[in-house]
Amino acid sequence: MVSKIKITLEALKKRLDSNGLLEVQQEDGYVTKVKMTFNPPATESELQKLPFTVPEDYEEFLRLHNGGLIFSHPQYGSGFELFNVDEIMEYRAIPGYDYPDNWYPIAYGYDGCYLIVTDKVVGNGYLYVMDTGYNFEDNMYIGMTFEDWLEKFVIAQGSKFWEWGFIIP
Repeated sequence: MVSKIKITLEALKKRLDSNGLLEVQQEDGYVTKVKMTFNPPATESELQKLPFTVPEDYEEFLRLHNGGLIFSHPQYGSGFELFNVDEIMEYRAIPGYDYPDNWYPIAYGYDGCYLIVTDKVVGNGYLYVMDTGYNFEDNMYIGMTFEDWLEKFVIAQGSKFWEWGFIIP
């Protein structure tokens, strides 16, 4: 059985033009082309550097692509940077961010939005979103797994769908 991660990534890559660009329509009718860049797979030795139990679906992503940059404007940048293993450890050690135990930033985008893997399950998942200026007590759990987040992020064409006002049960 093919996983949701693999299906999502394969379908996304099929839609890219010869320059690796994808035309998207975002909020307010804004239409542009964005770049998708995926790193080579993480090695076993890279995965062993992680000092936490990686959720199965996120580990699968790392085994396919050790990070990448998605929905990045070719001229203006931005987008969402999916960290490689070394970057996860680097961002985890940033002074001033005293992450709770077993919380690891795995992605960064849109001027200060971190996607964080936690050991706490809320709703149907373990992901937490932290915008710059927030603290760890704010209720920013998005109630989904990485594979669900990635699929919805692709469907939402790179928009911050988690801010669209739905409520996590």
